[in-house]
Amino acid sequence: MASFDKVISPGQEGKITLSVKTKNMSGKFSKSATITSNDPKQSSLRVKLKGEVKNYISVKPSPRVYLTGYEGETLTKSLKIINNADSPLKLTNLKSDIDNKISYELKSVVDGKEYELMVKTLEGLDGRSRGKITLTTNNEKKPKLDIRVSINFKDELTISPTSLYFGNLTITPKSDKLPPKLNLKKYITVRKERGDPLKIEKLVPSSKLISTDIETKEEGKRYIITVSLDKDKLEKGLLKETLEIHTNYKKKPVIKVNLKGKVN
Repeated sequence: MASFDKVISPGQEGKITLSVKTKNMSGKFSKSATITSNDPKQSSLRVKLKGEVKNYISVKPSPRVYLTGYEGETLTKSLKIINNADSPLKLTNLKSDIDNKISYELKSVVDGKEYELMVKTLEGLDGRSRGKITLTTNNEKKPKLDIRVSINFKDELTISPTSLYFGNLTITPKSDKLPPKLNLKKYITVRKERGDPLKIEKLVPSSKLISTDIETKEEGKRYIITVSLDKDKLEKGLLKETLEIHTNYKKKPVIKVNLKGKVN
């Protein structure tokens, strides 16, 4: 942000005040501003503003907790809360808005100076979750401390992409050739990240318009499925088809991939 004297009389001085919002900032910073004027010798001047923001309370390695793993695992993370002020730090009223997802415990390491916060996921979770842990402090400059929490449980089996879009397909009479840029082939990667070997038992397309082929890249772990559309069976209108991938993965034995597009 900047404020300045817009008009400076000949032989006089003017003031330019630059300010930086330091909320959510930590450590050294460097900012710049360009001064534009009607000075015929130097119409533009660039100035730099450097400094360092010292937090009253530091959270290391970060005030954000990222818990990432596979479904069925218990994920944990340890944070250090460090008091940079002169007076002793007291932390109270520890609470979160995702108590159904995590447990947490605060321990004093150095009385009034350093604390350890342990965060752990509860059992039976899957998918993604977000929330925060809040602590009340006795520091008037920093009365509240928020710790953001992000949880991501990955599945052992991944399909990419989960849908196929063929775009706008322009067809011509059967006696003519299709435009050379017409793309009637897409690829799906099926990967087993860990656990028992994966077996693709069968592929079930929703119509005879679709043909498939499986290429083994790594036995029991990674496969490439080629999905092709039959140019002679394309009909004008919206393309809405599906491909079912049947595997030996008990948690998700059947995965459905949508095929979309428009035939003109």
